[in-house]
Amino acid sequence: MCAISLATLAACATLPPRPDSEPVRSPPAAERGPLHDTAERVAAQLQPSESAHWLLDRNQLAFTARLALTDSAVATLDVQYFIWQEDATGYLLAGRLLDAADRGVKVRLLLDDFGVTTKNEELLRLDAHRSVEVRVFNPWAARGARMAKVAEMLRRLPELNPRMHNKTYVADGHFAMVGGRNIGDRYFGLYAPFVQNDLDVLLEGPIVDDVEKSFDLFWNSTVTYPAAAFYSPPDPAADVATVRAEIGAAVAAAGELLQAFPPRVARWDEYLESLVADFSKGESVLYYDGPELHDPARVRLYPELLSLLAGAQHEVLISAPYFIPDEELRSLLRVLIARGVRVRILTNSLATNNHVVAHTGYKKWRREVLAAGVELYELRADAKSLALYVTPPATAAALGLHTKAIVVDGERTFIGSPNVDPRSLVLNTEIGVASDGPDLARRLGALIERDMAPENAWRVTMDAEGWLTWTSGAEQVKRQPAKGFRQRAVEFLLNLLPLKKQV
Repeated sequence: MCAISLATLAACATLPPRPDSEPVRSPPAAERGPLHDTAERVAAQLQPSESAHWLLDRNQLAFTARLALTDSAVATLDVQYFIWQEDATGYLLAGRLLDAADRGVKVRLLLDDFGVTTKNEELLRLDAHRSVEVRVFNPWAARGARMAKVAEMLRRLPELNPRMHNKTYVADGHFAMVGGRNIGDRYFGLYAPFVQNDLDVLLEGPIVDDVEKSFDLFWNSTVTYPAAAFYSPPDPAADVATVRAEIGAAVAAAGELLQAFPPRVARWDEYLESLVADFSKGESVLYYDGPELHDPARVRLYPELLSLLAGAQHEVLISAPYFIPDEELRSLLRVLIARGVRVRILTNSLATNNHVVAHTGYKKWRREVLAAGVELYELRADAKSLALYVTPPATAAALGLHTKAIVVDGERTFIGSPNVDPRSLVLNTEIGVASDGPDLARRLGALIERDMAPENAWRVTMDAEGWLTWTSGAEQVKRQPAKGFRQRAVEFLLNLLPLKKQV
């Protein structure tokens, strides 16, 4: 009977017709406003081919940057995310987008439908505002009913399994942000169980045009549907008022948790002045996957990443939350080490991994990677750097790694959304910025090396007989660090399942 019910639900779930529309292109960058003025002052210090880069490592800084861009915009905000959570920071930023729309800023919000259908479908209601347009990527036909979604997933697995993992934020066509953070409290230091060690890069210069073009590709993709296909309010004005009230109530309920951030639209003169005073310059290239999921000729990010690594002559640093290398990457690592390149990789330990199934995929290749000569580090749950990623007055019990970054030869860098696993590099769409410039490489390299230090990570080594040791300063253990027996048991059971190609 369960099988019959699932089949019936799956048969009933069909996508609505996708409305025909002319492709929409991002308008030229705003010719006025605080972001225009700041960008001009930054650009005056750059060569025409160079872009400016600001590393947003601490969580409080990363959310502050998003608020500053949103409050300072006068023309456009193009926002693209995999997950937007219903929590304090999610509501606060959604409210600020509405405030910007009230000022006449044209807001385009593009969300992967996985996050919308599972948790936050009310974000579709922002579409009721006359200056906001919401679209969803690769949507489910089933809305609301959990069993119907499960049935549809079983029926349409090849279509629904790939997701849009991109994270971009573009303001007035002058500043863009690319990186690893979704929108949610754990990415901004406000989640008690754990917070993420994460990284975004803020950009100004010609690279911003490329980020805009990638956004337009996804916005106009045949895989993208307007929110109106799933939600159409009978009274848009009343619906906007309702959404605004709900957001206001949620932000008020968060109370002191959000005290590090201005609760209402603010002036950001001091923040924008700090951007002019300190940045890293260099030429940048955007790597991204095309949005047409089943087109074998679409642009792909992974070959570009492999090419970046293949050019290494001396040293490679990699920070990857989920490290599940395929044969092509494992082979490349062996080639690099054979020609004398030092390769150091930081990833999550079992204790810091919020997806235990991903750890089983990593565990499968750990010994082979070590045997190749890679220096391997795993983050400590009690890392000293935890304090850097907690936003006061919050506290957090543990730190998890979510930074996706590469440094090659102290000269070239990559910062973006992809993990080093089959889901990111084969199934999902991803985006990231590769840059040339020793100053940015030095700053990023210092962050990764800090995270590899004994107070923050375990160095994993292997003896001649294949036994592993985890070393952190004077402390050594022969069993992989974990939260406790329950996590070890879950990891053991998941390791028996054939899931590794899906993580």
